[in-house]
Amino acid sequence: MLSIKRVFSFSYKRILYVLCFLMFCIIDQRTKTCSGLDGLSETFRDSMGIVMAVVIMSHYRIEEFRRRKFLYLLWLVVSIAGGAAAFIWGMDNRPFLNDWFVIIADIILWGVILLHTVTDVFVEKKYPEVNKGFAAIWLCMLLWMIFSRSSYIWPLCYLIMFGCFYLTDFTEEEKHELLHGGLEGIILAFILFQGFCCIFRPYDMDRYVGIHNNSNLNALFYLYVLAASLIKIVHTVAEKRPLWLKLFYCAVLGAALSYLFMAIGRTGWLVAIILCLLFLVWMKRVQLKSHLIRNGLMLVLCAVIAFPVCFSATRYLPPVFHHPVWFWGEWSEDKVHSWDEWDSPKYTDLDELFDTAIGRITDSIWNILEHSPFMIKADAAEADSVELEEIEAEESEETAAASEEVPAVLTVEEGMDSLLVRKNIYSYYISNLNMTGHPYEEQGFQLTPIYWIGHAHNIYLQYGTDFGIPVMIMFAVLIVWSIAAGFIRMKRKKITQSMAAQLFVIIPAIFGLLEYAWGTASLSITMLFFAWGSMIISDKNN
Repeated sequence: MLSIKRVFSFSYKRILYVLCFLMFCIIDQRTKTCSGLDGLSETFRDSMGIVMAVVIMSHYRIEEFRRRKFLYLLWLVVSIAGGAAAFIWGMDNRPFLNDWFVIIADIILWGVILLHTVTDVFVEKKYPEVNKGFAAIWLCMLLWMIFSRSSYIWPLCYLIMFGCFYLTDFTEEEKHELLHGGLEGIILAFILFQGFCCIFRPYDMDRYVGIHNNSNLNALFYLYVLAASLIKIVHTVAEKRPLWLKLFYCAVLGAALSYLFMAIGRTGWLVAIILCLLFLVWMKRVQLKSHLIRNGLMLVLCAVIAFPVCFSATRYLPPVFHHPVWFWGEWSEDKVHSWDEWDSPKYTDLDELFDTAIGRITDSIWNILEHSPFMIKADAAEADSVELEEIEAEESEETAAASEEVPAVLTVEEGMDSLLVRKNIYSYYISNLNMTGHPYEEQGFQLTPIYWIGHAHNIYLQYGTDFGIPVMIMFAVLIVWSIAAGFIRMKRKKITQSMAAQLFVIIPAIFGLLEYAWGTASLSITMLFFAWGSMIISDKNN
């Protein structure tokens, strides 16, 4: 029997990494749901720099600071003087002082990290062995982003953050703790978020939005929870961990699948199926005998057992507490309020959930048959599950005025055909591709009189639009290279690390075919850059 010490083998660094990845999930949620009127969205976005600084500085030793104390004392003096001056200037010149304070903290912390990294790499020659080919493409992609016509500064921030992260010579133990701390942090965020939802977020939309205000964003978060639970199950089997631990991760798996179904996102469903199929392949790698059918039935059983519990908690617990919380843009008289009865027709019941899910599937089939047997459809999240009359009623006067000046590409009726919508979106963005990209102000078009298209609904096209065709190509090359490397690494020793790297690349790669998979400070892009670390840092024993 395994000892208690082995089961609860949490180091201080593991706890720190769990909290850091929990914070990444909170940042992802807050940047997508804050109003933008109080600077909180920007504050949480820029807080990612502080969290990344904590991750990297966890590797540092006090002795290293003592040996280089003159450098750090000099930076401390500059930081105190410069930070105080910047803060005083920001009081009169920055709209959001909370965000400005975080930016100042970022600059101070990253000054320390840059000094430490440069000294380690160029003076003491302490850095991990690098896969030069992959690293060169990654570096070229980020540099092209930085010098493109785009007005975004996040590529420069990511170059500094993850460049220093990749060049930090973490020990094998630290890498192990970081990986599992990350997985456990995502799972902890899921438990906390859903606990919040079961008190404050009534289920009053056919497509469940959970802790977000958009069903596709919600589904994307659940995909990361699903991936984390699948990886932990493979790890517990490979390491012969106790049965109760496997059952716990199976429960998380079942809950993630249940909430993914409730989000009713066909793109999310597609990615979930791919993740589960890859899980079966990885399980075959760690087990002596092939148990594909048994493991497949286990996935189905987890979802079947968890769904009634998840649906009941989501539907019937919020009415008990009756303190609904809305995020930016959500308030509506048609939503559940504290004075509504527990059986109000505003709530989504089981029959409505299944009717909507089945309706979207059959609608997809008929739409595909109507247009082409080789095309696949996915509705934009902004217009899903809302009646046309409701959309028209909620449109702002500014949008209506703008639509009179800019002619729409489609009529309102044509805009309900999602394949036609996607065709026009992709045609527009493909026709505007160039070598240097476009600022945000030059993007978008009026699709229908009531619907403005602001992004390409495709992460590859969006990167090509923002930063230029070379970035789109390099991004696709890195994605394909990473996924292919995952299959090669199946034959090697570090199963958990290799599986994690592959799944966390596949999620934005596949989801991003039909959606943007959402940019700076989002969990999807953060985990993608972490996964690329396993490709950039060469590990001969991996």
